[in-house]
Amino acid sequence: MTNDPFLGYWVMDAAQNTYEAGTPPSAGSYRIEADGEAYRFTMTWTAADGQSHQMDYRTFPDGVAHPFENTAQVDALRTTRVDERTLDSESIKGDGVIAHGRRVLSEDGQTMFITQSGNRPDGTRFENRSVYLRHEG
Repeated sequence: MTNDPFLGYWVMDAAQNTYEAGTPPSAGSYRIEADGEAYRFTMTWTAADGQSHQMDYRTFPDGVAHPFENTAQVDALRTTRVDERTLDSESIKGDGVIAHGRRVLSEDGQTMFITQSGNRPDGTRFENRSVYLRHEG
């Protein structure tokens, strides 16, 4: 997993965010590290109101639903390595998928395009898109 093109430090290009649900963050970053056969994600972001947030979790890219560490919102997370440049995840609550995330790397591996989709409380679909650039750090 050490040559995995997803591994590294990624910084959000907030000007390229397009959100259909919620307010996009004003800044954010991803750190994706190898943790045995798993990925360790550390995400930080600054909300539009200026509040800072952080989320850290571990996931296996094996296509199997694994219990999620934050069971208040999600029971399980299924992460699938679709191909060399595509990583999908599904958030599962109860018997259903409540959100889907797709991370796609550019050909040169320097840009990560993230699409998050799901249903609003009224049942209508939404899609939020973010762009992250690879940084040293």
